[in-house]
Amino acid sequence: MNYCFIIAQLIGFIAWIIIIISYYRKNTNAILLFHMLATILFGIHYYLLDANSGFIICIFELFRDFLYYKSDKDDYIFLFSTFFYAIAIIFSFDGIISVFPFFASFFDGFFLTKTKKTVIIGSIIVYILWFVYDIVVKSYTGIFFDLVLVISNILILLFNYNIFKNNNNQSVIIKR
Repeated sequence: MNYCFIIAQLIGFIAWIIIIISYYRKNTNAILLFHMLATILFGIHYYLLDANSGFIICIFELFRDFLYYKSDKDDYIFLFSTFFYAIAIIFSFDGIISVFPFFASFFDGFFLTKTKKTVIIGSIIVYILWFVYDIVVKSYTGIFFDLVLVISNILILLFNYNIFKNNNNQSVIIKR
């Protein structure tokens, strides 16, 4: 293993820690700030792994999350972003796996504009897509945390749905 690969894994691990810490923030904007920092690190992580689709999607998600942070027009931001996904897939297509991050990000952006239950269900789909991509690009920290989040969200749906059902007016962001 070379140093670049090890550094990429370390940066991916730090990004995931920031994501986990973000869920303890008091409001959605604070969560988004942490997510933007994590997205920068994920971008570096995928760049070092030479995972171009992951890198491109991180750049876009940073821009998208900034717009979510600055605006309350989430549905319009999502609609605007659909154009980017189509163009980016066309210009960056390098086999079927290269589209997984785009679909994961697209579904993530869509689910973030919905209810908590939908976000939880949607994040299972999103993280399965990232899991497959991370296996191919050898993002070992991504593989681990994707799997943890899929299992965690399935358990939330099975055993703790009442927590989300009783508090449906708050935003929950479960994303990469």
